[in-house]
Amino acid sequence: MFEISRVDGSSWSEVTVSGRCFQRRAIHTRWLNQSDDLTATLLEYTADREPHDTIVVSEKVALLLTGRTIPVTDIRVGPDARLLTRFIRPRQGSMGLKVPVKMQWVTDTVGRPRVYLAALTSALTRPFGVKGVFYRVAGDPARSIDGARPPYTDLLFPPFDPDVARALCQELETKLDNGVAIADINDYGGSVRAVSPRALPADTLLQVLADNPMRQRSSAMPFVLVRAT
Repeated sequence: MFEISRVDGSSWSEVTVSGRCFQRRAIHTRWLNQSDDLTATLLEYTADREPHDTIVVSEKVALLLTGRTIPVTDIRVGPDARLLTRFIRPRQGSMGLKVPVKMQWVTDTVGRPRVYLAALTSALTRPFGVKGVFYRVAGDPARSIDGARPPYTDLLFPPFDPDVARALCQELETKLDNGVAIADINDYGGSVRAVSPRALPADTLLQVLADNPMRQRSSAMPFVLVRAT
């Protein structure tokens, strides 16, 4: 069961998940760029955090502020990637893998055989109304690659390797003295990439953030404080 209400008219909201209550606050920031330091930015915008709060960090911002994005100019797009984009039907309001440079990155990452299998399987099942087969077969890289669109037309945001994300969460926990999680949440769902030892469990956070309080794109709300009550 998922219920949500405002807390005393403040920027905090209260969420009930399976009978347990959590408060959370999506944090609006200035527009962040690659020159910003992740730890310093978190210290600046979470000054009101309490010892047992979990700080949730947007995966995209974590990638951007730790230098893990990829310039699109580093990707050489081949003819097969351009061809495959013609058969992609992304969700409304999204380009998805119709952007050739993103398709090329997925091909380079998971290999041509898997991408070709994903395309073939998608073509065979689409007449039966089955959607999302390409992404399921191609895997997380295909579902999670972001960027190459405003305001970051010149950058790709590859998904974090889970071990790297976990190490970063642990590093941030040490510096901030709070549990930290890295999450990729959107209006269709998402995932929690990693949590530090003192953070709430990943499956709990995924439920607490199910309505996507960070919102999308230009909302400039890359952090959420989550507090068990």
